[in-house]
Amino acid sequence: MDLIIKRRSCSQTIISFLWLLLGAISCSSEDKENTETAVDLDPPTIPVGLKAENITQRTLFLYWNPAEDNVNVKNYSLYQNGEFLVGSGKPSYYLDDLVPGTDYTFQVLATDEAGNSSKLSDPINVHTSDPLVAELQFASGNLEDYLRDLLDTVPGISAKKYKVPTDNELDQWDSIIDAILDEDITKAVDEAVYLNYQIVEFTDIYSSPNQVYYIIKEYQERQNYWGTYVFSKTPKRKDLVLAAPHVLHDQKTGYQAAFAFRRNVARALFLSGAHRCDQEGSSTCDGTTKSCSSYFGAYRISDVPHNTNTTFQVTTENLFNALPSSVFVQLHGFGKEPTDPYVILSNGTNKTPAKDYVVMLRDALLEEDNTLTFKIPHIDLNWTRYAAFDNTQGRYINGSASPCSVPATGTTGRFVHIEQERSKLRQDESGWIKISNALGKVF
Repeated sequence: MDLIIKRRSCSQTIISFLWLLLGAISCSSEDKENTETAVDLDPPTIPVGLKAENITQRTLFLYWNPAEDNVNVKNYSLYQNGEFLVGSGKPSYYLDDLVPGTDYTFQVLATDEAGNSSKLSDPINVHTSDPLVAELQFASGNLEDYLRDLLDTVPGISAKKYKVPTDNELDQWDSIIDAILDEDITKAVDEAVYLNYQIVEFTDIYSSPNQVYYIIKEYQERQNYWGTYVFSKTPKRKDLVLAAPHVLHDQKTGYQAAFAFRRNVARALFLSGAHRCDQEGSSTCDGTTKSCSSYFGAYRISDVPHNTNTTFQVTTENLFNALPSSVFVQLHGFGKEPTDPYVILSNGTNKTPAKDYVVMLRDALLEEDNTLTFKIPHIDLNWTRYAAFDNTQGRYINGSASPCSVPATGTTGRFVHIEQERSKLRQDESGWIKISNALGKVF
């Protein structure tokens, strides 16, 4: 009896094993079928709407409508004149280093994560801007009037005119500044034309004696809005470099800078070319501001003293290294609150330099107007409002290893940041003369 039970148990075990084996084979077959079904063989749709904008002599911006895919579009391939040029992870691409006055044909295709590619899009034909004539321009008159006319054409808030320069363009710009400092004006003219800039030799016939300046200004049909840069041929204050980074937002500082520069015949002058809030994109550099909205947010890419990727920064760095005794004075303005002083003077840090131009300027301004009140962050150590600790030009001048993100831990004393309440110093010429006279006494 026991033997019969054991045989039946064994038979049942064999049957169960066979059912399990068949089930495993069935599951394996189903898994294989599911795996084969999961293979993506469908290519993305062909990209459409390919367009080109901001076409210059050497650059342009291409964009198109995103392609569609049953899973996901991974990449786009851009073709130039029928040959692969570059890949892009988004439906746009900025091209530089093109040849002026040249015809190009562009197409794009999409590729998904499985490696399936669409067909090429319909082509578009683009002609880069014809070369401008590289000629030194000449002008004469009153330099201040000439610069005020340029300042009056600077685009305002949210105009979306300012163009972020590429690395190649910044290298080109650096070469222009080198040529100006080397007094190789022919080379500066030849280099500037590729960036839609020209060199103007301006003679101020209302100065006695007449003064000659070299002005780096954009052609009338502007494309970049990087600003205007002026260099004295025979400066009287060889160490003084003036700058107005916010010519519109900090009202009247552009006019004030032109006024003080001409009267002192300083070494150089930088004037920004667009409102600090011209563009909506954020600078990658640290710091926040309420200047462009009702809440604190990142600085904008068009805010030149808070962005290292600018001609403002490149020019500052070039002159700082080329002119070892140069001092950079930036003119700013702020809205005074009841507890604020009339003037906030800073070297960009809370450290005291060996030669303290900030204190020297304070004393010179008090000689001009003894009603002025001051805060100086390296003296009033608890004061941080408008102290310029995140100003990228100041950080570079003060030795920061990475001016975009690392505050300076020491100071050279060669950076001066002047924040001015409007009525006392920057409203009109009665205030501008105080700043101009103070600068003349110190430098």
